[in-house]
Amino acid sequence: MSADKESTQASFRREIGAEFSFVSDPAGELIRNFGVKTPLVTFAKRTTFVIGKERKILYVDHGNDSIDSSKAASACSLY
Repeated sequence: MSADKESTQASFRREIGAEFSFVSDPAGELIRNFGVKTPLVTFAKRTTFVIGKERKILYVDHGNDSIDSSKAASACSLY
């Protein structure tokens, strides 16, 4: 999820060849609800969530660890 526009998210998804969905949240509602909002601005703290079919959070990575998607990709096998 990102505060970026949907078109920006779609471009990024194509660029990295992701086979999973990205969520655009320009209003910051989900960012606040997931507790990853940075102070003072709508940007999200860098966090990776893997969410399963039952909307259960299967895996979370924070900060620089969330940039390396290999752990999140492994967690997708839990899906």
